[in-house]
Amino acid sequence: MNEPSVLLERAGRLARITLNRPHRRNSFDLAMLARFEDVLHEVGRDSEVEVLVLTGAGSAFCAGTDVDELATLDAATTMHVQRRTAEVVERWYRMEQTTVTAFNGPAIGSGAVLGLAADLRVAADSCFFTFPEVTFGIPLTWSGMAILADLVGADRAKRWLLLGDRITPAEMLRHDLVTAAVPADELAAACDAVIERLLAVSPVGRSMTKRAARLAGPRFEAAANDSYLGALSVALRPAGAYPKGGKS
Repeated sequence: MNEPSVLLERAGRLARITLNRPHRRNSFDLAMLARFEDVLHEVGRDSEVEVLVLTGAGSAFCAGTDVDELATLDAATTMHVQRRTAEVVERWYRMEQTTVTAFNGPAIGSGAVLGLAADLRVAADSCFFTFPEVTFGIPLTWSGMAILADLVGADRAKRWLLLGDRITPAEMLRHDLVTAAVPADELAAACDAVIERLLAVSPVGRSMTKRAARLAGPRFEAAANDSYLGALSVALRPAGAYPKGGKS
């Protein structure tokens, strides 16, 4: 409990970021959001780091927003937080380094969005994605529609959000959301294999490829009203706790 909620380890050209609130399934509260923002700023200035790996501590990757805290926020604070979360996803997507997500377990709502915003992704077979926000009476924010529409198309993304579908590892592979889905004890090796291939090629080539891909990438401007819609939805929903066990 005394460790930072987001860990950063650097080893030469590689840095690993670990979401570290396992007692809350690595869901983001305000303190963790601020820590993650600081980590991205810190590693973004490190010219030695070429590859960034994002994973979670414990059995879950990330359960998104800590809805217990969200239920206590007023509309103005909610709007401010929603703006920051949209910006942090876009910043993660636009990192100069090549980014890799290792989904070590379930990724829920905005937690799935954050992981999917990486350049490359691998998953343990214990991982699944689901987007329960609509069942909570709120929309998916965190630039979620921009990321999902870029990866699978707006129509399929809309269906997943409206129906709260669970996306299994087999479906992740079918829709190219991950490059591999492996047993949990093989995830580290699968991630290392990706890292090895990345570090074996020109960092300039990788960086320029990322820059070119941005021109055809997510339409973040389309998610510019996320903060307003999120704050309005939170204000309009019935008062009280979110569904038991829910993490958006």
